[in-house]
Amino acid sequence: MAEPPGAIETALRTGVAVLVLPLVLLVHSLAAIAAALGGARPASVHRLYLSTSRWFLRVGGTRLLVHGQERVQAGQAYVVVPNHESGWDPFCVMAALPDLVVRFIAKRQFMDIPVVGHALRLTGNVRVERTRTRQDVARIHTVMDRRAPEISILFFAEGTRARDGALHRFKMGAFATALGYRLPILPIGIAGARPVWTATVFRLRRGTVAIEVGEPIPVEGLSEDDREGLRDRTFAAVRELRTTARQRLRDARVDPGGID
Repeated sequence: MAEPPGAIETALRTGVAVLVLPLVLLVHSLAAIAAALGGARPASVHRLYLSTSRWFLRVGGTRLLVHGQERVQAGQAYVVVPNHESGWDPFCVMAALPDLVVRFIAKRQFMDIPVVGHALRLTGNVRVERTRTRQDVARIHTVMDRRAPEISILFFAEGTRARDGALHRFKMGAFATALGYRLPILPIGIAGARPVWTATVFRLRRGTVAIEVGEPIPVEGLSEDDREGLRDRTFAAVRELRTTARQRLRDARVDPGGID
């Protein structure tokens, strides 16, 4: 396996990130607020999301290995469902699929961040609290009803980052949304983000992240009663994609971390 970054390099990188990334978030958030209030099209706001993600990966020293991006159809909106192993995942997915205009189902803690949270709300992201299911569903419906047709919505269907590094059972929200709004599922496997930024401590390490994009899963012919079957099919697809991504890292002599 490739030699992991040393403690001094990691400490320096983390220090730079603490200084630079909040400023990156602030500047891009202010620009997003101005764009949203000015009636900018989603594609214009998307460029700010993409720029933010690229800044984060550049400061983090993160290299992406991306496969399957040709499976994303231009102009098609999806319910995007990746596995979730790190807070670094959203930036990796955004940078890996630059032509996909995507918004997120985000935890309340992110929406409560001054300026950043306001930008997220104004640009079409959804706050969820997980303990208030009815309210969460209502907020998802409100945002989806207002969503421009080219915007995809990303769910981390495990609900939270897996602290043990394993893949965990999916919750139902993504699949109810896909069926309710007749959007195909785009399954994605992520590997290698956990060693870059772990859930237990803020330590940013240089590393490689593999992104494996699967074949979209259509919802034509399915009804609301097929939610569990759609969830199970998506889980199987993401599990396979995650396994492939982890193997790509090992082939590149990179330890993916976590649990197979």
